[in-house]
Amino acid sequence: MLNIVLFGPPGAGKGTQSEKLIAKYNLIHLSTGDIFRANIKGETELGKLAKSYMDQGQLVPDSVTISMLEAEVNKNNNAKGFIFDGFPRTQAQAVALDNLLKSKKTSITLMLALEVQEEELRKRLLLRGQNSGRPDDQNPEVIQKRIDVYNNETAPVKDFYTSQGKYQGVYGIGEIESIFKALCAVIDSKIKPTTKNASVKKVISTTRTAAKKIAKKKKVMKKKAAKKVVKKSTKKKAVKKIAKNKTTKPTKKKVVKKNSKKATKKVTKSVRPTGRKVAKKATKKKVVKVAKKKVIKKVTKPNRTTSKKTAPKKLAKKQAKKIVAKKKVVKKKKK
Repeated sequence: MLNIVLFGPPGAGKGTQSEKLIAKYNLIHLSTGDIFRANIKGETELGKLAKSYMDQGQLVPDSVTISMLEAEVNKNNNAKGFIFDGFPRTQAQAVALDNLLKSKKTSITLMLALEVQEEELRKRLLLRGQNSGRPDDQNPEVIQKRIDVYNNETAPVKDFYTSQGKYQGVYGIGEIESIFKALCAVIDSKIKPTTKNASVKKVISTTRTAAKKIAKKKKVMKKKAAKKVVKKSTKKKAVKKIAKNKTTKPTKKKVVKKNSKKATKKVTKSVRPTGRKVAKKATKKKVVKVAKKKVIKKVTKPNRTTSKKTAPKKLAKKQAKKIVAKKKVVKKKKK
């Protein structure tokens, strides 16, 4: 038999999911809430007693709950399995349920817990109270008490089934179908241990492939963004280089003009000093010639001091040299 405990706080969606699980796995739904309401409507002694606790937001005593469940189990001896909705809520109830199922030669297969945050639970219960007219879902204080009782008293039940390796938490917020698929994947892994649950593998593989695709897309987007940044930076650099070249580097025509000007300057510099040197040499020669002529004229005139033996030409050269030397000295002083 497939016996499932559907666990979760009030407003977690146990009733909705249990209906879908019942249809798929042919299970008998045993909801303590439905059983209590049926007894309350029938105005049985157990129903009246259960109503007094429910209106105060408290759990119904274990003895009352177990006696109600036992009567329902006995009505369905040929069932393929049961889904227990809202029971057990304490460790004592869990022990009592195990003893009840042992007497029927079966046991709990799995405990599925719908995990939902408190804020979401309060919203759901208030909406349910408006639609269903249930008084326990219309008072916020009663709702909070029910949530607090669940957190304080039902936590040991989780530990009880965890120690047996039967507890499995499922995230209870989202689309109803996605939550249902997650629940089915866990159930299939328990009832088909030899194949290691193909449905679980599919769920895991699909999630992994989806994650890989997302990661690939992110990488591609990052690469594209990086390429765009590189292109922009290269364009900016190129524009800056062009601007620098326009401002600093001259054109070919300007370079040619500058080079031609430099060449002409060099030529004029190299020519000018040679012309000056030639002029100086020419003046020197003229001065020497003039001096020689003057000396020759003086020498031709007879001097009393000079002797007959001295040659007039030699005297003329010496005197000419002396005159040139004196003129050089005078020029240097003037400079």
